[in-house]
Amino acid sequence: MPRAGDEQVTFQPMGRRADPQPGQSLLQLAQSAGVGIEAPCGGKGLCGKCRVRPEGRATPLTPAEKALLGPDTEQGLRLACQTALPQGGAVWVPPESRSQRQVILTSGASGELELDQTVRAYTVSVPPPSLERPEAARERLFSALSAVAADGLSDSPELPFSLLQRLPGLLAGGGELGLALRKGREIVSLGAAQQGPPLGLAVDLGTTTVVAYLCDLDSGKLLAVSSEMNPQVPYGDDVISRMSLCAAGPQELAKLSRAAVECINALAVDACAQAGTDPECILECVMVGNSAMHHIFLALDPASLAIAPYAPVVRGPVEIKARQAGLALGQEAWLHWLPLKAGFVGADIVAAALAVGADELDQPTLLLDLGTNGEMVLAAGGRMLACSTAAGPALEGGHIAQGMRGAPGAVERAALQAGAASTELRVIGGEKPVGFCGSGLVSLISCLLEAGILLPSGGFDPERGRGLVRPGANGREFLAAPSGATGHGRDLVLTSQDVAEVQLAKAAIRAGAEVLMAEMGVKQISQVLLAGAFGNYLDPGEAARIGLFPPVPVERILGVGNAAGVGAVMALLSQKQRVRAKKLAQAMGYVELSGHPLFQDLFVDSMAFPGGDA
Repeated sequence: MPRAGDEQVTFQPMGRRADPQPGQSLLQLAQSAGVGIEAPCGGKGLCGKCRVRPEGRATPLTPAEKALLGPDTEQGLRLACQTALPQGGAVWVPPESRSQRQVILTSGASGELELDQTVRAYTVSVPPPSLERPEAARERLFSALSAVAADGLSDSPELPFSLLQRLPGLLAGGGELGLALRKGREIVSLGAAQQGPPLGLAVDLGTTTVVAYLCDLDSGKLLAVSSEMNPQVPYGDDVISRMSLCAAGPQELAKLSRAAVECINALAVDACAQAGTDPECILECVMVGNSAMHHIFLALDPASLAIAPYAPVVRGPVEIKARQAGLALGQEAWLHWLPLKAGFVGADIVAAALAVGADELDQPTLLLDLGTNGEMVLAAGGRMLACSTAAGPALEGGHIAQGMRGAPGAVERAALQAGAASTELRVIGGEKPVGFCGSGLVSLISCLLEAGILLPSGGFDPERGRGLVRPGANGREFLAAPSGATGHGRDLVLTSQDVAEVQLAKAAIRAGAEVLMAEMGVKQISQVLLAGAFGNYLDPGEAARIGLFPPVPVERILGVGNAAGVGAVMALLSQKQRVRAKKLAQAMGYVELSGHPLFQDLFVDSMAFPGGDA
């Protein structure tokens, strides 16, 4: 008789064990066990990144594995999303297949932020009742508050029942109370007079990373920053994969929503620990993110975002009690989501536009937030026009044979040695290279174009790249580092298909920008502002060299940090900025590229790299 645990699967070198369920792949089992395995395609058998080496009686090889792994199957490698170990066994997860923490951008634009508190703190002295005036405790509290907040108090303030229940005990110990009043209408905190200032949390919920900023709402001071990888990543690198998962049923939507909520709760705990305080002191939360992250976090079915006309469930600001969304902050804390503009133009680009003052820019300025979904705003003379282009995951390392996120082991910059005999690679963490992140990919392609090894059409010149350009499984490839110099013991190569993926991404971005220029009658862009992690780690000259956006002087290509996060902080600290964000979203025009008459021709024209014809 088999012993209990004989059918368990053990993931090594983590040592995590899990019980396989019927029909469950190794990737799904790893996710349930908390083992991070790279799966940019969400487990559809398309990317070939979830390579593992199972030891045990595995299910037969699938056609997807044979196509993606090729001769590596002879070494025992399988795709975790296509393989199962029904009778248990061990699974070795190679270093390149393990999910690693990405370098997360938390900084942003500098400068003083406007303070117009949504939540204000007061100390009140509540008199005791008397035979002559036997007023109720709540009325005495409101009378005392009106004496110190006469200008900011509404005619009918609210005291939530949870705080009303605490009032007798608080007044029994003395008449001095500390409270926090939101928008002059609702008391959201009630306690001892010496309680600290009200705190706020601004959150940028990105597809890949989540960043939380803890602020003192009295002074506007930034107290702490905490960041983490989005825990939804194992279910797919891009929003399309996650929306597809949500389409499988409400339980899947609830699972993704819960993952995001738990992540933000953990970030709040960490930020408060840094500041020496407690999440219960957080009374206001402002969030931004793309439209898919917005819907999934709020457990709103994102199905309408995936089909034309890509209409969101709600477009304006959403304001609810934080506890309704599952956030473990102050008991009566509020959550405010900045508005969306359209199905794929979310609150993140609205926040970024707020941060850079897009509504006040005179000279034509292109604001780009590049990721799987490239959102952009063209602003000039008070006018703003936005669009979203399906850039694909290439610029984040997705759909690249040896692509990866910006984590340790990723090539972030490249340079060719004299005579193009070898390549010098700068690697995140100073480790041996195991793959290319987006900035490294752009950097290497820029170098190869400069050296003439890569032609404007996207093809390799074997004569110019003699010794480094060679035949590959699917066309020519460029040897960036030999097996002895890499972290996984295999040659690190840039394939012809990798170059084509970058061409598709940059053509979509360039064409989108040129559609906006045509719609606004702009002939020349004065500056480009690059928001987000990819944009800020990108070398401006290299981005211009591959033709990522319309021509602009290199010195006018500027990184603006995590502008979405800065916009969220601005809205957290100022009611006026929330109103401004709403007006900005309403005033911003929107162009749907899929049906625009110019887009397809501009896309085809933008496929070639600068310097020649395709």
